[in-house]
Amino acid sequence: MWIFAAFLALPLIEIGLFVTLGGALGLWLTLGFVLGSSMLGVFLLRRGAVGVQPGRAGLMQLAGSGFSMLAAFLLILPGFLTSFIGVLLLIPLVQRGIVLLVGQRLAARGFAFGAAPAPQSDVIDGDYSVMSEGDHPLPPSKWTTRD
Repeated sequence: MWIFAAFLALPLIEIGLFVTLGGALGLWLTLGFVLGSSMLGVFLLRRGAVGVQPGRAGLMQLAGSGFSMLAAFLLILPGFLTSFIGVLLLIPLVQRGIVLLVGQRLAARGFAFGAAPAPQSDVIDGDYSVMSEGDHPLPPSKWTTRD
């Protein structure tokens, strides 16, 4: 339900910000901001995910790439709020904070990060040979005879 409310509220907030800030900045500065943020978003999207950076943990590199792609999409969308959120997602300190917050929420729900335990298997290796009817070394069991 809250996702529906967010989808409904976001355009209304953007329109309100366009009217308020657009009236204060003027037409040309507003258009310049919208075009500039869209061009920055396209640049980030074309640049793609950043390669391996020394000194950063694997999860943080993955999160940083995901955040930069999300920020690019938010910057392409016209609007002051989406552009502000997109620029915030490009800041490494904000990225680290979001990853830690999400990690704490997942850990509280019982989700653990780290190496998986060794898989337990019920498979027992063995050899077999096919025997004919008369090759049985033991007499037949009463479980296999018919009464």
